Amino acid sequence: MLKFAKILIIALMLVGCAEPMVPDPDPKPEPNKEELFKDPQGKSIASPVDIPYVYVNPIDIINLGGELTPELEIRGLKNKVIENKINQEISDKIDGLKSYRNSENLPPYRGIYTRIPAENIALNYNVYSYVTYNFNNVLSIVFTGYYTFNLKGSSEHVTVTDSLNYDLTTGKQLTVSDLLTNDANTKQALSDPLSIIIKKSMDSTDVLVWDRYPIDLVAPFKGIKGNQAFYLTNSGINFIFDYRNPEFNSQFQTIQLSVNFSKLVPNIAFTERFRSDQNIYEQPIRQAEFLDLSENMTREKDETVIYRSIEIYISEFISADVPQFYLDKLPKLLPLIQEMIDENVDTFDFENAYGNINADIIGEYLSLSMYYSIYTDPIIYRELSITYDAEGEVLTLEDLFVEGFYYRDVLWAQLLDTYPGYSSYDKETILDSANFTLYHSGINFSLKIPSEDNPSGSINFYVPYSIFGMENLTLFGYE
Repeated sequence: MLKFAKILIIALMLVGCAEPMVPDPDPKPEPNKEELFKDPQGKSIASPVDIPYVYVNPIDIINLGGELTPELEIRGLKNKVIENKINQEISDKIDGLKSYRNSENLPPYRGIYTRIPAENIALNYNVYSYVTYNFNNVLSIVFTGYYTFNLKGSSEHVTVTDSLNYDLTTGKQLTVSDLLTNDANTKQALSDPLSIIIKKSMDSTDVLVWDRYPIDLVAPFKGIKGNQAFYLTNSGINFIFDYRNPEFNSQFQTIQLSVNFSKLVPNIAFTERFRSDQNIYEQPIRQAEFLDLSENMTREKDETVIYRSIEIYISEFISADVPQFYLDKLPKLLPLIQEMIDENVDTFDFENAYGNINADIIGEYLSLSMYYSIYTDPIIYRELSITYDAEGEVLTLEDLFVEGFYYRDVLWAQLLDTYPGYSSYDKETILDSANFTLYHSGINFSLKIPSEDNPSGSINFYVPYSIFGMENLTLFGYE
């Protein structure tokens, strides 16, 4: 018996030697190399970053025409090798989207080939390309293709969105690693607000709200990857989720989730990372604007009040960045509307009135505006605008312009360009009534032009900063 036991032990040892145990698969496999976050390009930027304003890149965006697939190219870089490289990549991107009209070239959306057989040609399609950001040597372009396939009498729709983002000093494409400061955790800083948006959208059936999106997750969202597709706008970063993000079931469409710059301040780096003392353009820089860095519409309010059997609609669009201290300086809106009703109720027939308050941060300035009206013929309305500088001082119209600049002549020319019929009116009287509201790319002016038919009459028109020239505006550091 003892001899048998020894033989059995030896046999088991031989079996173990002949078939060694296979190790378990790596529970954390190495990610795809393209999904890794690259080192940031350009200058090293540390937080906090101040962005008072940005300069418009003096390049021309040329529309090359084309009914179904209008194409574009850029012109105006001194370095034609870089310019040609960018234009070739734009053309290649558009050609790629054109090829999707043949279904066998479509991107690998989940289940697409079970719904759209190969060699099916789109019944109709359109490809569009737009420049969405063009400041401080950074250029961002978005491309979108819409395709309709006819399948035995029914239609199947496909949307494909892609982008190109450039450092114009080198012609290199940007990745998400280039967007934030070197000391920021880029993955976490960008993924956290996206996770909040996704959770809100998954928890709510109301996808018509501005921060809700129709999202179908088939796997947990673990954050963006180093090769995440995106494009820049004046107010934030738009991330493109589609077939490249398998955790989303996008139904042959593109999901675009936007992270406002307000969520990323003071870690935004791309505005400073690629700026250069070297002039890379054929023309000098002549325009400046403000990025939208404020927390928009987080104090939105709507209410209806009945007064003298008249419905009064009141709305507020107030950035969360606006201190209550400044809002308290505005007169109360409802009593003003009620007073206006009392003054006119015996003269006009009307059923409703309207009032709204807007408050936003524009660069280092705070802009407040109030508008209220009674709907009759003619409409009776009044408005008030106040702008504060960084020290809390109220700005006058004259404060906006450098000394010696004849802004009134420019303003009058713009008024007549918008309303030619006012050329016979007294210029100085009208301009003396000017009220203004700052916006990110220009100024809205309100001028009183009363008449016998409309004693409270006024007109509004918008003038881009470029019309005045940045060198004539104190807003951009000129004196």
